[in-house]
Amino acid sequence: AEDLVFYTAVTGWGQCIELGSFDGYRERFEKTAEFLRPKLEQGKDLSTMILKKLTNGEAQASRMTVSETVSAQSPAVAAPTAVNTPWEDGQPLWVFGYGSIIYRVDFPIEDQVFGYIHSRKRAFLQKSHDHRGTPTRPGRVCTLIPHTEWNSMFPRDPADPDAVCWGMAYKVQSGMEQQVKQHLDFREKDGYTEDFVDVFVEQSEGPVVQKVLVYVGVSDNPSFAGPSTLDETARVIAGAEGLSGTNREYLFKLCDSLRLHHPRALDPYLAELETLVRTYVASDKHALQ
Repeated sequence: AEDLVFYTAVTGWGQCIELGSFDGYRERFEKTAEFLRPKLEQGKDLSTMILKKLTNGEAQASRMTVSETVSAQSPAVAAPTAVNTPWEDGQPLWVFGYGSIIYRVDFPIEDQVFGYIHSRKRAFLQKSHDHRGTPTRPGRVCTLIPHTEWNSMFPRDPADPDAVCWGMAYKVQSGMEQQVKQHLDFREKDGYTEDFVDVFVEQSEGPVVQKVLVYVGVSDNPSFAGPSTLDETARVIAGAEGLSGTNREYLFKLCDSLRLHHPRALDPYLAELETLVRTYVASDKHALQ
């Protein structure tokens, strides 16, 4: 599993440097080092075991054992697939962020609009095996669920048909569209699919930006968590951690950013989830004292 983690980290470092985001590179490097530090002793023990097997003439068996172990612990992480792709290389590219991209923009932009989309509900129903969790203990991150699909999964808690999902639409810097697209494909690789939405602002008669790229974890992707109670989701978020930091940090920064941009941007689902996670985190700290 650590092989997958390190590969993810190295690729992310390279993309940060390519895009000129040296602060992003430094932040990712430091968090990766902190995350992998406890694994060093485990690695030393494994290396010692392998060397012993090699000296006993068991090299082939050792290689098979290590390979099978890594394969079993590392789920396949596919790049985003595309459904309905109106964007073509060389054309302006807008990206809609409804999760961490709202507060962590690690690509060059030249314009942004805080607005909302219709008929989608933001929910922490996508597993994260890399950024906010691990292959053996995945975290939870946001995806967008169509209202009709949400109502099928949660018939006792139907979506408000008039509710909207707030987020930030970014216009990628001209001339950097292809590089940024490749960067985002990697960043959103864990089960996400490309889709396109129209973005609105208050008191606008129509969309202010159309055909905006958004990455969505659809319900049939392998990393979709499926119907989960808010309590179950909160417990996962309170304890998970990955290469980009703790899972709770993701939630808390998202909620803070939404409050900062608009007084009504934080929906009841997120507000209740935030309260639950803070309660569990406080309980864990109290238990350790």
